[in-house]
This record gives sequence, structure tokens and C-alpha cells, in this order.
Amino acid sequence: MINKVVLVGRLANVPKTNHSLNKNSVQCVTFPLAIERGYKPRDENAQTVDFLHCKAFNKTAANILQYCRKGSTVCVTGQIHSNRYQKPGEDKPQYFTEIIIESIKFLPNFGAIKTGDVLPQTPDEIWNELSDAEKTHAIMLTKETLVKQMIAEQNTAPIVTEPVKVIADDESHQLLQTLDEISTRDSSDEVSEEAAVVS
Repeated sequence: MINKVVLVGRLANVPKTNHSLNKNSVQCVTFPLAIERGYKPRDENAQTVDFLHCKAFNKTAANILQYCRKGSTVCVTGQIHSNRYQKPGEDKPQYFTEIIIESIKFLPNFGAIKTGDVLPQTPDEIWNELSDAEKTHAIMLTKETLVKQMIAEQNTAPIVTEPVKVIADDESHQLLQTLDEISTRDSSDEVSEEAAVVS
């Protein structure tokens, strides 16, 4: 059995937080999603837009609160859930349908809405506006930060290298002269050994 839905529409209202675990973590966010039906009915007064109740949790909910406003265009994927509740004192239960969001995509025209409000850009929009050089620089900075963090976590002491000693001209000349003397002495010893063998 498959329960999967893909919807593209605009937020008909400001997303609301129903519950909060603490100030930094959002548990649940709800909002109505307005979707046009794609056709015009004969009756001009008939409704051509459906308002679907959507619900998101955890990190998805936090992203919706941060980047979405009334009128934001989004694409959501999720599941259709049918719920039932009964008010105190009533005999018949009430039924309602909602979309449980699994993922959300902020569309390119997300920042421009009819009210004229300028909304914050999404991470995808910011990344797409960067040049190739800026993207490469950002990736290199991220890698450098990760390497530094790994070194700090391992408590690795920095590698200490002793400075290379530079030989002065006089010392260099003396060293070469000593090497010449040694090589001359070795060659004369070899000649004397050969003469002794011949005799």
C-alpha cells in the first residue's frame, strides 16, 4: 500500500507552532497550504482553491518557521492522514484530513510575494547565486575547519621542526677541501697497494 502525496502551493497563513520542547527545538508546526484546482467552474462564485491542513515536525518544522511566511511558495511531499475527534457533549465524531510533511522544497520564487515583503533567502538560493570560484572557496574553508576540529579533538600536539642550519661560505669551502683531501688520500692508498701486489 502506498500513501504518498506531492503538493505545490502557497502558504495561506503564517505557520504556527503548536508545541515546543524548549526555546531552541520546535516539535510541531502547522499551516494551511493553498492550491489552485487548475480549472474555472461555471459558477463564478465557486471556490477554485483548496486549503489543505499541513503539519511538520522537528527539523523540517524549524526550517518552515525560519524561511516561510504567508504567501511563500513551497513544494511538499508527505502522507495523507485522516483523524477523528469528538467534542465533549456531542454524539457524532468529527473527521478531518491533514498532510504530514516528510520533506519541503522552497521554490525559486520563494522570496517575492504580492505583499512586497522581502523574505530571507534559503540556503539553496544563496548557494545557487555563488560563482564557481566562491563555491570552491567555501568548500575549502569548510574542509579546513573540519581538519582543525579533528586535530583539536585528538589533542595532537603540533609538529615542531628544527630550523635548517645554513653553512657559511668559509665552512663550505673548508668542507669541500677536506673531502678532496680524503678522496686524494684514498686514491694514493689504492695505488700503493697495487704496486705492492705487483712487486
